[in-house]
Amino acid sequence: MKDKPKNIVLLHGWEARVDKLEPLKNALEARGWRVVNLKLPGFDLAAPETHWSLEEYADFVKSQVDHELRAKSLPRGEAVRGYVLFGHSFGGRLAITLASQKPQNLTHLILCAPGGLSRPSLVKRAPLWLAAKIGKLIFAVVPGGAIVEKSLYKLAREHDYQKTSGIMREVFKKIVKENVKRNIHRIKVPTLILWGKTDKMTPYADALVVQKLLSKATLVSFDDVGHRLPYEKPLEIAQEIDQWFGR
Repeated sequence: MKDKPKNIVLLHGWEARVDKLEPLKNALEARGWRVVNLKLPGFDLAAPETHWSLEEYADFVKSQVDHELRAKSLPRGEAVRGYVLFGHSFGGRLAITLASQKPQNLTHLILCAPGGLSRPSLVKRAPLWLAAKIGKLIFAVVPGGAIVEKSLYKLAREHDYQKTSGIMREVFKKIVKENVKRNIHRIKVPTLILWGKTDKMTPYADALVVQKLLSKATLVSFDDVGHRLPYEKPLEIAQEIDQWFGR
């Protein structure tokens, strides 16, 4: 197993860009990994022209992986023999969607606090429903409507909504409605689950659900960190990835 290709593709969260995962990229490269910190439309690249779902984002990632890995100093003409997919938060939603499609060269999956697993409680669904159904009318005509809008999404714990505009706001609204839990059972590759136990955005209970649903899953938890796990502990994450892959 020593000749397993150490290729890895990193997918960042909604609130981030590739620079957020650069420390993790550097830590992995120091351990001999060939790393693609993939730029995504609407973040480091221009926004898509239509309201993309996770499926469109997954198609984009598949279209880029081989090209990006070959650009990482693969010998001329050599095919990509396999890669590991790492996804954090929104990137985790995307990684689950892609892995469930069983792409040919994907050999391992790493889920770092992915979103889209828990069905929101009624308390969270109500403000989202209100924002979606009558939000435009209220926000346009009621004084202070923007404050009402912001408050609704805060109640739903969808803080990233306020960081979007234009077409990416519509993309965000479309993606947060997707529950990727239904795709978990289709994942057949070995999976590493990384989670901070104090995560308030994606509850640790979701990690236990994923571990239960996947027979080839390994869960590593961190007691003293929340949703910013890959940003705050890149060296520890790189070590966990390297040791897990080596086994």
